[in-house]
Amino acid sequence: MSSKSTLKLCLLASTLVLGSAAVTSSAAAATTPGRTEFEILMNGKPVGKHIVTVSKSADITNVRIAIDMAGKIGPIGFSYRHRCEEAWRGDQLTSLNCSDQENRSNKSVAANLRGANIVVDGTGFKGNAPATILPSSWWRFSTINQSRLLDSRDGKLSRVNVNRVGEEVLQIGGTNVRASHYRVRGAVNTDLWYDATGRWVRTAFKIAGQSFDYRKVTSVASSPRE
Repeated sequence: MSSKSTLKLCLLASTLVLGSAAVTSSAAAATTPGRTEFEILMNGKPVGKHIVTVSKSADITNVRIAIDMAGKIGPIGFSYRHRCEEAWRGDQLTSLNCSDQENRSNKSVAANLRGANIVVDGTGFKGNAPATILPSSWWRFSTINQSRLLDSRDGKLSRVNVNRVGEEVLQIGGTNVRASHYRVRGAVNTDLWYDATGRWVRTAFKIAGQSFDYRKVTSVASSPRE
């Protein structure tokens, strides 16, 4: 595979995982458990799924994220698998364990709260991050004021900038849903939509001339929110 083709696939993986952004801070103590599932479309055709499941046990919020995708960009085939588990106490991330497989390339990150730092052990970065840093989780509604995110693929600290585009009405499961549209620029370029309660309802981006869109499969009401 050429270096140019490899770069295109890396950009795709970055967008799938790192393109997280949110809208306002809210106390995670009010986290609503739930499950959200998206069908990933490339140029209108299904190529995979992205699922987030949030549950609570006592004062701990547990998050499981799964992304599976396979398809072709031109003549180049690709496959992508991402698994991640997060643990939160209130609005504080306490641990993160993720694995990432892109074709034959493997990445991972483990991160744990230690005092005033998140200690990161990833294939892309090993060291301390501030305890206030947030991971690149699509479901969260509280990273709008973050200038850096912890990349859930390999632990890198990635700079992002988020701007509000405006309010739109989306058709989800035959129902009109009013959502705020946000544009992420920085490590990746991604557009994200959240409804009035902070639930993630859509994502769209372009990579290597291909248009990707997330179509919500589960109902908005059953989706988790922080």
